[in-house]
Amino acid sequence: MSEYAEKHMPIIENDWEDEDFVFVQENTRLKDKVYQQTSFIRDVWNNFSKNKGAVVGLVIITVIILFAVFGPMISGYRYDEIILAEQSMPPRIPVLEKFHLFNGVEKGVNVYKDRGLTDVYHWFGTDTNGRDLFTRVWEGTRISLSIAFIAVAIDIIIGMSYGLISGYFGGKVDMIMQRFVEILNGIPTLILVTLIGLVLPPGLKTIIFALMITGWIGMSRISRAEVLKLKEQEYVLASRTLGLKSFGIIFKEIMPNIFGQLITMAMFSVPSAIFMEAYLSFLGLGIPAPAASLGTLISDGYKSLTVHPYIIMSAITVLALLMLSFNLFADGLRDAFDPNQKH
Repeated sequence: MSEYAEKHMPIIENDWEDEDFVFVQENTRLKDKVYQQTSFIRDVWNNFSKNKGAVVGLVIITVIILFAVFGPMISGYRYDEIILAEQSMPPRIPVLEKFHLFNGVEKGVNVYKDRGLTDVYHWFGTDTNGRDLFTRVWEGTRISLSIAFIAVAIDIIIGMSYGLISGYFGGKVDMIMQRFVEILNGIPTLILVTLIGLVLPPGLKTIIFALMITGWIGMSRISRAEVLKLKEQEYVLASRTLGLKSFGIIFKEIMPNIFGQLITMAMFSVPSAIFMEAYLSFLGLGIPAPAASLGTLISDGYKSLTVHPYIIMSAITVLALLMLSFNLFADGLRDAFDPNQKH
């Protein structure tokens, strides 16, 4: 510093004390944290369990599946058993009837006592043919769940494979395969399914055939888009350099890296498949009598809606819970497999 600067520099007196200075985060010093190594499945479960809605959806799905498996066994009635003396009876549950809930009263009259059936219980009531609705609802849930899981298998086997092959090979192969998809997708799904139901005899096989025609298109587009992003990655080029064949690269290298997203999309297709079955059954093109599905039960209950509304309520409630819980479950899976997609 020059002599001139020293003479003319203003003198500043310090008016602070030592206690005026404190360390930032004195009591919360940052320390390195060692994280325990976990597997990919463990990370997915940890992310999934943080989504309360998804956990609730999984619990509801589990409970419904358990009732679908064991419900028809514990009721004491067959799903096709017709008892003319017990036609159109309201719900009656042993314990809850003491609290004036589900006590068999309809329009102020205890139907069970009026007919002399004091020892008879129908938890969901009976339909117009005297068939136990508790048994029929859970028997119908079995069929609806079977169709849903078949739809998932179709999505994974047909849709995923179709999209992987189309996206990987590209060029003319991709062009031809995508034009075929566009032709199928150009026909409205519900119209196509309705036409199939009119041509083929109603039943489970007809619904499965309808799902095989158009149900996999959405999955094929998702898997194709994922392949287009990954097929030029370094590990794919390395596998190709080492001599791995095209189908080996598709199903051994690329597919494991996108399987989480594909499973999530497959779960989203479950409510659509359940709704399609219910739609066809409601129109009379689904499962034929005396077998039952949720759609046929809703269709039968709709005819007596103004007279006996309880006939339709149980099937509608189970159907609504199924569709809502599968949507919540799929949404949680999406966030668990890819936390960056949270919104």
